This record gives sequence, C-alpha cells and structure tokens, in this order.
Amino acid sequence: MPKTIGLIADRLPRVTIEDVGRFADTVEIRDAGAFATQLQAFVYELVGEVAVASRPEVEPVGQTLARKAAALRSDTRWAPGETDIQRGRAALLEAFEQPHNLPLTEFARLADKSRQQIYKDIDSRRLLALNVGPRGQKLPDWQLDPAKQKLTQTVLHEAEGIDNWTIYRALSEPLEALGGLSPVVAVSPALIDYVASAVLNVLGVRAH
Repeated sequence: MPKTIGLIADRLPRVTIEDVGRFADTVEIRDAGAFATQLQAFVYELVGEVAVASRPEVEPVGQTLARKAAALRSDTRWAPGETDIQRGRAALLEAFEQPHNLPLTEFARLADKSRQQIYKDIDSRRLLALNVGPRGQKLPDWQLDPAKQKLTQTVLHEAEGIDNWTIYRALSEPLEALGGLSPVVAVSPALIDYVASAVLNVLGVRAH
C-alpha cells in the first residue's frame, strides 16, 4: 500500500464486532471476527481506489521544461525596427568620426607607406580598418605606435571571424581586468601578450 494511502487508512475507525452486529438482520454471519476483518480490508480497498483516482497526474520533468521553454519562445524572430537601425548607425558614425580614426591616405602618410601597402596590410589582418558604407575606410591612429599596432595585429589574428567594429570596441573601451584602462592605453611592449589575452577573453576567444 502506498505510504499516503496507508496514512489515510490508519486514521480510519476500526471495524468492530459491534459494528458487524448492524448486519445481523440483513445477512447470516457465521464468524463475526472474520467478517469484521474482511469488511475492514474492503474499506481499505475503497479508500485506496478513491485516493488514486483523485491524485493529480504528475508531469514528467522533461515535459515541464519543454512546455515552459515553448511559452518563452516567440512565434516571430526579433528584427531591429527602423528606430533601432537608425540609432545603431548613428553610434557607428559617431565613433567613425572620432579624431583618432584617420582616413586611409592620412594614415599611409604618417606611417610612411603607400596606400597599396596599407590595403595589403588590411586584407592580411595586420591593420584594423573601420568602414561605414560609402564613406571609405578609417584606421585608428594608435596603430602608428609599435606596441599598440602589435596588440591590434595579435587580436586580429586570433579573433578571425569577429567583425572589425567589435574588435575596435574591445580594444578601445575600458576593461576591469586592466584596472579600468582601455587595452590600447594599458599596453606596453612588455605587456602585449597579457593585454591581448584580456581582450580575447572579452571577445570570448581562446588564444592559440
């Protein structure tokens, strides 16, 4: 007998010989004690059937999780609205126009390289270039510094497949691991590997 049903049955009154006497006018009882025992067992059976019938069905855990996950799932895929797109483009343009982001020709002049060589360096991921539509490319001027350029090149090499704007923000925004300094500010020739590791950690990339 299940534990719950047993607890219910234990609380029921016992069928006594006196109780059996109530049936004397209806049926012939040859053994009052045996009749009381059988009647008690019959009552237990009825109690068990009622308890099982009224017990709520327990939903399997996997089915419960699937049902809850389905309730959280939207019928339509999220897509940015026009306002979201405009706000995002405005943020890119603001960053693109920062004074430290130089037009390609200006960067080439300061780096004492030809534009063709700068293009090759961009294509081979030795230099980080930013692009916003037809406005051409700009390059952060920190790449004119050998240590910062080496840091940028290391991150570009390890984070292949991650877009340049994400890498740009990871390099230029403050990191808690670097004491609140941005990687391009915190880096020095002796700390290139350490700072690069901190940037890659933010990007979710494990260094080779």
